[in-house]
Amino acid sequence: MKPQINLLADKVKRLLSRKGIVVLLAATLVTSSAFAGVEDNKEKAIKNLREEFASAKDVQWKVTENYLKASFNWNNQQLEVFYNYEGEMIAKSRHIEPTSLPLDAQQTITKKYPGYRSDETVEYDGIEGDHYFYTSLVKDNTKILLQITTQGDVSVYRK
Repeated sequence: MKPQINLLADKVKRLLSRKGIVVLLAATLVTSSAFAGVEDNKEKAIKNLREEFASAKDVQWKVTENYLKASFNWNNQQLEVFYNYEGEMIAKSRHIEPTSLPLDAQQTITKKYPGYRSDETVEYDGIEGDHYFYTSLVKDNTKILLQITTQGDVSVYRK
């Protein structure tokens, strides 16, 4: 009786290992095709980046659930360009000095946030015409992200 159990156990192992290989192969193909789609779109984004910013240096790519992002140096500026999954540009941003913010915004920030220091300031330009500035302010253990319009209106974007 024991030899039959061993034979049965061996058959089950072989069957499971074959099914396991099939499942593993299927999972690999699905993952590869999904990755290939992302890679194809990334190639389109890379081509578009090269056309738009031919002299870009130190390009770093990041793939997220919603977009592809290229961070790079161009004309002595730190830029980030965002692409959708079709490889089309959806927005671009650049790091700027806080003194490049609209004057009204600078005055508002100085009055409303005394003692805060600027951590990072970015100009954001979306393809749908949305143009904002974002600046993060730090004081002690508090960090505030402000959104600023081109007219100089300041609002808290996130605390």
